[in-house]
Amino acid sequence: MQSHKFRTVGNGKVGCLYPLKSLKKMANQTMILSILMIFLASAPLLALPTVHSQATSSFTPNGHPPTFVGSAGKVLLTGPMTVTPSVVTTSTSAVSSVPTHASMLPWMPYPTKPLHPPATAPALPQTVTVPPVVSCPGPSCDAVSASAGGATTQPGLNAYDSLSSYGFEIEPPDQALCAGNSYVMEVNNMGELRLFNAATLAPGAYLSLQNLMGLTGLGWSSAGDISCIYDYANGGHWFITEIVSESSLANAGPFGGCFIGLLDTCLEGIAVSVTDNPTGAYYVYFLNPNAVNTDPGQGYLLNDFAKIATTKDALMLFYDEFNLNPSTYPTCPAFGCYGFNGAQEFAFTKNALEAGLSTSSPSFNVAYENMGTDPALYPIPANPPFQSSPATCFSGPLAGAVCWYAVIPAESAESAGTSQYDNSYGGTGFMLGALDYIGLGDNRMSAFYWTGLSNLLSPGCSACSGINFGSQLLTGLEAYMDEGGACSASGGNDCGLGQQKAGPVPLGANCGEFSITGIPPKVLSCPESGIATNGDSVTQVSYAQDQIWGAIPTLITQQYTSPSSSETHVGAAYWVIGTASFDSSRIFTLTGQGYATAMHEDMEFPAIAGGGAKALMVFTLSGPDYYPSTAFGEFTATSNGFSAHVIHIADLGMAPQDGFTEYFGYPPAASRPRWGDYSWAVYVPSTNTVYFASNYIESPACGNFISNPTCGGTRGINANWGTSVNSITP
Repeated sequence: MQSHKFRTVGNGKVGCLYPLKSLKKMANQTMILSILMIFLASAPLLALPTVHSQATSSFTPNGHPPTFVGSAGKVLLTGPMTVTPSVVTTSTSAVSSVPTHASMLPWMPYPTKPLHPPATAPALPQTVTVPPVVSCPGPSCDAVSASAGGATTQPGLNAYDSLSSYGFEIEPPDQALCAGNSYVMEVNNMGELRLFNAATLAPGAYLSLQNLMGLTGLGWSSAGDISCIYDYANGGHWFITEIVSESSLANAGPFGGCFIGLLDTCLEGIAVSVTDNPTGAYYVYFLNPNAVNTDPGQGYLLNDFAKIATTKDALMLFYDEFNLNPSTYPTCPAFGCYGFNGAQEFAFTKNALEAGLSTSSPSFNVAYENMGTDPALYPIPANPPFQSSPATCFSGPLAGAVCWYAVIPAESAESAGTSQYDNSYGGTGFMLGALDYIGLGDNRMSAFYWTGLSNLLSPGCSACSGINFGSQLLTGLEAYMDEGGACSASGGNDCGLGQQKAGPVPLGANCGEFSITGIPPKVLSCPESGIATNGDSVTQVSYAQDQIWGAIPTLITQQYTSPSSSETHVGAAYWVIGTASFDSSRIFTLTGQGYATAMHEDMEFPAIAGGGAKALMVFTLSGPDYYPSTAFGEFTATSNGFSAHVIHIADLGMAPQDGFTEYFGYPPAASRPRWGDYSWAVYVPSTNTVYFASNYIESPACGNFISNPTCGGTRGINANWGTSVNSITP
């Protein structure tokens, strides 16, 4: 779960400031787990006319040395250890019985007070008050088809799996998807893994990351924010990452020590399969974020929202760095004063990981870039009317608020014998990051790059001075804005919830009975709400055919002419950034861009897989006519919207989202319902197949909820989310 916008969090007695594009909260040791990420920046939304331009460079085009290069032992604990996981065929064997609602205790207090943008934020012109506008129907405003569009579909993991495996439930289920060697792998919070047959999507083995990473024997626990990838090099290997808490489920409860800010308890687990068999043994390493730097809050630093990708020579790993101890926040304005220290980027020697080398081996190296403190990445140029003056994370009136966040590495479309890695400049890797830091919207995107990554192979990192980290700001792009406020996106301003079709919500109808509101006096029933979009940041980036593909949510006004009317919905803005010019001149070019929006409906968490004749964007579709469903559209780098102007529903939702985050804190505060935090799309060139996944509501509501709160094993007691796993040949 990610967040970098901010709000005040309190328990009714003491208020403290927490970073939000990734606020993680948890219940105490006796409570059922809840992970809540709440963010709200009450700034006016804005839009500029669509401007198409070539990319322009604002930072040093030749890059600069990263923060650190050298032994991987600087950031990794000693190891690795080798673990052979236990494999079962179903998730329900983990616990002997599923708890009932009678055993559940009240949830923890809900944060309610929003933090407005800093007082020094520029005033916006009064004429800039609405989101971008698209004509409907039109190239960026698409009809919704009930057809699956040729996709093969399969239900994935769901809330009941989580409940039956661990005895508690979470929202959101941070889903990851990867594919290779005839398998598709889905991984979810809190550490569940399901394999599928790549050809048929028939479900196969079920594994627990608690077991796969050997956490139980260490007295540690899985803590979410899952990523996975399959790499074909060196015979083929699976990479799986997640946050690990150095506290056990028994001693600290779900996600305990790390997320309640205990000293030196947050790690990033990195599991690498010994062979290409995902059910075989794994080499397991642990990155220690508190050994990486001396940023504010060292010892209490959280490695949030980590994402991974591979190049020919490196495993790229990103996370956002949060300080979980408010007592160590500097006084604003200053670096780290909001508890956020910026994006952190790593490049590890991939061969060393796949060979299971010791972290002290001279062949195991790392390059590290602290994007919060590097002067070469600041100041960020002014961009009126979004921002009236240059901004920096560590100086000036917005210090601590304007820091690079969610800078996501690009996954290469590659398979045996058909690698699409970029091997220019001694091995290159790409990343994308958005720029709407304080809720004013923006029309820029930054492309970042590693070069010289083959130097990681040098013994003792002796040639690592040839590694560089650089960036280029692309300006004049499609404007975007989505602050994710806890109100329907149709209201504009900072509202950002996707609407969902009205329907039965048995948990909401009995929220007093189930004691989930957390604020007395308890109410007997709670109303259906929407689902959150997480704001305007990139969640997945792909690289294929000399293009970088990325998308983010944005509010969009749909303008209808017959009859004349307008509606505001959540849609997506996307960009296709060419790298062939980078390979020759170190300058990126804008190949294509556009908006995607569903007529009268909302889209949440877009993700793109580029490659083949067409690319594919997957997302959750919801709205007045649809329960949350898995949907997709196909397009090309220059098509300016989806092909045939149609959106296909791969997996139709069967009921409204009816999880505890819909109602937690009601009344008096409006809830910010959680959704899946990211979708995934993966292209495999050897079979010309795109595998894709998102959250949807898998099963209909039942009528005997009080006596049968799992509805016959089709939902969790406090959550009803499901996931889908799909494939298609574009």
